[in-house]
Amino acid sequence: MKLKKVYDTEAEIPEEAAAFYEERDGKWHLTLEIEGSASQDDVTRLNGALTKERNDHRATREKLRAFGDLDPERTRQVMDRIGDLGEWDEVERKLHRLDGDGSTPKEEAAIQARIDAEVQRRERAIKAPLERQITQLTEARAEIERERDEARGTLRGRTIADALREAAGKAKIIPSAVEDVLLAGERVFDLDEQGRVVTKDNVGVAPGLTPDAWLTDLQEKRPHWWPASEGAGSRGNRGGGTLPNNPFTAEAWNVTEQGRIAAADFAKADRLAKAAGTTVGGPKPAPRNRAA
Repeated sequence: MKLKKVYDTEAEIPEEAAAFYEERDGKWHLTLEIEGSASQDDVTRLNGALTKERNDHRATREKLRAFGDLDPERTRQVMDRIGDLGEWDEVERKLHRLDGDGSTPKEEAAIQARIDAEVQRRERAIKAPLERQITQLTEARAEIERERDEARGTLRGRTIADALREAAGKAKIIPSAVEDVLLAGERVFDLDEQGRVVTKDNVGVAPGLTPDAWLTDLQEKRPHWWPASEGAGSRGNRGGGTLPNNPFTAEAWNVTEQGRIAAADFAKADRLAKAAGTTVGGPKPAPRNRAA
């Protein structure tokens, strides 16, 4: 299944991908952005999984159509009460023969037991095929839902990984540390309702951080992810060592990130602001002269 970036109407969007579109300017736009690092094989496998899910779903729907509006639980209850008409006629004849023929209570009980056993046998024979079919349909539905969840998980993981790789490139992470970034980020990031990659709740970091802000927060804790000259103030440059992507510097000035960091950890925001030559809520500093 191939997805378009833009659909004219909501009805044109494949059912399985509807959650990934939003309406803008009267048309429906894909909210997920797959970076170029995704291989064609990954995309092909994902499309194949989504196509199989849709085909299996269609096949199951065709099977269920034969039952119309029947409710499985209600059908089971009805089948419990079904009896063969000839069977009940035979029961009635036997009971009539018992009247006035001098049968003892023990003989009557034995006849009634045989009748009950035959009724139960016939009921099981009628219900068994239907119960097997219900079980098969239930298992088929569970399998379709499992494959759907796997396909969604693959797309989610790819989106998060691409966002982390992009942020690592912007932050100048050394190539050998990129895999560490992906492993650490996999635990703390998720997609929000708008499809954006942000940190989750209750994972040890402030919720709602973008990958860029998250890496800025980690630069003091994981300096080995950066080249020595890009660390949190290199040992030979105590006076001018500011963090790359520090949103308080003139080069990376970002009021939104400043507010996010201050809300999560004001002391850290204050340190970053002072390192950049300003204060929290203060004016934008002058660009630093690296050659000086």
